[in-house]
Amino acid sequence: MSALLTVEKLSVHFPTSSGRVAAVQQISWHIGAGEVVALVGESGSGKSMTALALLDLLPRHAIRQVDRIDYAGRPIHQLDAPGMEQLRGREIAMIFQEPMTALNPLHTIGKQLTEPLLWHRLLRNQPAILQQAVLELLERTGLQPAERYPRAYPHQL
Repeated sequence: MSALLTVEKLSVHFPTSSGRVAAVQQISWHIGAGEVVALVGESGSGKSMTALALLDLLPRHAIRQVDRIDYAGRPIHQLDAPGMEQLRGREIAMIFQEPMTALNPLHTIGKQLTEPLLWHRLLRNQPAILQQAVLELLERTGLQPAERYPRAYPHQL
């Protein structure tokens, strides 16, 4: 089985007044196509930093060091910002561990579901097409009747 994702010697550091602090230290792994993998650890162990480093979404002051990150045979650690934007959301995404903070309480569910579809150019900005896509996504989550939720806010789920 060929590797879908290969990570070699990934580290994330943060500069502090007393020197650099490691959030992730030289981790390496291979994930094969079709494999399901969960990154598990205690709070503060570096799970989120690892995922953010893979997606090049670290805070500005973070320092990422890596020998190699290959995704589907491509060296994504060398991609520029537009290249990573094309990859994120379409092929690679992060599922955040805290469901209560995953949705913005100030925006409707429909708005939050259409935003990534438009951002990643997965659909055109046509109201009927977007409405149908939102209903299909809601149905896939098991929320019934789906028509009830596009105008709802997260706390109303």
